Amino acid sequence: MRRIYRRWFRFTVAFLFIMTAGGCDGWFGPEKSGEIRLSSQLFGSENFYLYGYGYEQAEYYRYRFEGEPIPDIINEAYRVIEDGEVKVLPGFNIPAQVNGFALVGEFLSLEEARTFYNDYRNVEEGLQYETISDTVEQYQVWIQKTSAGNYVKLMVKEIETLQGESGDAYSEVTLEYTYQPDGSTEFPD
Repeated sequence: MRRIYRRWFRFTVAFLFIMTAGGCDGWFGPEKSGEIRLSSQLFGSENFYLYGYGYEQAEYYRYRFEGEPIPDIINEAYRVIEDGEVKVLPGFNIPAQVNGFALVGEFLSLEEARTFYNDYRNVEEGLQYETISDTVEQYQVWIQKTSAGNYVKLMVKEIETLQGESGDAYSEVTLEYTYQPDGSTEFPD
């Protein structure tokens, strides 16, 4: 009897080790939805960089505007002068310069945007993708086609203009996303 318990215990420990050693990505694939915050703030003194996001690994990457790793999305803000004041307006960019973004909805409230976002199940045909988006505004819903040909729906929840330590203005955008990692046009629930 004791031998049976030992085998059962060893099997259970081995099974749990295998399940946790592989990590969630090993068993279930990349994170398919969540919330990200993209900043246009530049870091560094000679070799400037900003942080972008990669959906496949569900992580932020330091992006130096060349070389690897190349994130799927960055916030590359537009600087405009209005009434003598510099304003920073957010804009999406796909650094790989393949495929891009298409705006599919603009709303007056987060509730309206969320309803549309939740009901948007399939990427419609005929969308025109741009590697650099127009100015991004709060409560918009975008579709992104990544450089790998996978689809992401993005809902803009919040936009902030902030000032860095050196006084430079930058923008931050909070997004909710749903990622379709297999290239199909149907989003997971």
